[in-house]
This record gives sequence, C-alpha cells and structure tokens, in this order.
Amino acid sequence: MKSGFNFQKFKEKVILATKKAFLEIMDEYKDSIVYAFSLTCDSAVRSIGVVANTKEALEEKTEDEEDRYYYKFCEQEWEIWNAADNEFQEIGNSLVEFQENNKDKISDSETCIYTEFFDEFTEKIFDICVQALIEIKDENFFEDKCKESIIINFMVPEYLDEDYSIEIFSKLNNGIVVEEYKQHIEEFM
Repeated sequence: MKSGFNFQKFKEKVILATKKAFLEIMDEYKDSIVYAFSLTCDSAVRSIGVVANTKEALEEKTEDEEDRYYYKFCEQEWEIWNAADNEFQEIGNSLVEFQENNKDKISDSETCIYTEFFDEFTEKIFDICVQALIEIKDENFFEDKCKESIIINFMVPEYLDEDYSIEIFSKLNNGIVVEEYKQHIEEFM
C-alpha cells in the first residue's frame, strides 16, 4: 500500500506510548492487581489509547459467576481508561492529519463510502497495533512489571468480529485464558 503514511514511525510511537501507559497504570494502581490491559483504536482510525482493569474492580462488578466472563473480558466495562494521554493524543493527531490530507482517497465524495485505500490503511494500522503488543510482550515487558500474569488484548469497539478477536487474543495470550475467551466470547462481544 502506497500511502505516504510512516507506518514504522507510527509503530515506534505506539510501542513507546503503550509502555509509558502501562507503567503509569502500574504505578497508579500499585496497591491493586492489574489483570488486564488492552490497546484500543476506534473504527474510524482517528484515536488510539489504552484501557485496563484490576481484580478488585472485577470483583466489585461481578455479582455472580454468570457475569464473570462478561466483566473479565469486556473492555468497555473496565475501570482504567487514561494513561500516556499526551502520547496517544499525538498519535491520534497524526492519524487524523493523514486522513484529512487524503480525504479523496479515504472515501468517495459522492457516496461517502470508505474506499479500498481506507480499508487497507485500517487493516495496516490494526495489524501494527497487534504487532506492537506482541513485540512488547515478547520482551517480557508486561510480565516483568506485574504481580501476576496479565491478559493483553487489542480492541476496536463494535468493529472486530468474533473470529478476528479470537485470533488477536490468541496471539497475545496463551493457556486457559484463551480457552475462556473463546468459550465465552458471545457474552461480551
């Protein structure tokens, strides 16, 4: 895809912002157990950020075992929504600027339907976000900073389907948590 967007620089910024956000969250919630952390992007690919949750917040919301997987995996229900705000704002600004400078390539001006160019751009951005998380995970960054094992994910609210969500989650996690995610995905998607 020829776009003029610097995907490598974008990835580097996502990695740095994600690490900074994670450290901020771990510091702010040092008296809690952070069990889940997710990089998020909106479906219009104009903003990016993180969301996380603590075991304590999960226990507060879980009234019975039936609700457990919904609150465990549903990022929209999680407690922590802000970290590395300036860094993620800068990343979002670069995405918006690119789209504004390429309006004619992004959507058809008569139908307002997104183009194949935008679809490819979106897929590339989402893939880079997942790759950034994999790189961070592979260097044991998350594991080294946590009291317990942590669930890592990438989320695009109301965009990713179940199969793609499972594929991403499986790349970022392993063991029983992946099976739980697969078995209960209909409860939180």
